[in-house]
Amino acid sequence: MDDWKHDHLGNQIIILSNQVKHYLHQAAEVEGISGSQSRILHYISEFSKKTEVYQKDVEEFFYLRRSTVTQTLQAMEKNGLIRRSSVARDARLKKLELTEAGQALEAKIHTRVMQMEQRLSDCLSEEEITQFLLITDKLGAELISLGAPEIKQACK
Repeated sequence: MDDWKHDHLGNQIIILSNQVKHYLHQAAEVEGISGSQSRILHYISEFSKKTEVYQKDVEEFFYLRRSTVTQTLQAMEKNGLIRRSSVARDARLKKLELTEAGQALEAKIHTRVMQMEQRLSDCLSEEEITQFLLITDKLGAELISLGAPEIKQACK
């Protein structure tokens, strides 16, 4: 059974992805928020430096339903992590912004994420990292050609 696990690329990718997700969820949960809330905090933090961020942007970036994002943002607002501000050009639009508490929490979690990134990078040579990135790009392109959705890179 162990041979099967190592002989299938898709399975290995899923295993690695799940390990990273579990680590990220743990980093967020230690701080009292969910992994989803952590990712949304980071998204708002990064993209609000360049442009205004709205709920629709979060929905599209993470491929989430409106109801899911509404519920998550409401919890984040209730916990004082974000605020929704009206936009002068359209009162119906609410810009998403991090509060000071949200900024501090995002920075704290981001530090833990970067520590994980550093540990992963440290166990590979520069050549292995370059090769890994080339391989993942190639596999991603192949999956898109098979009909998988093209996923936007998070905050590159």
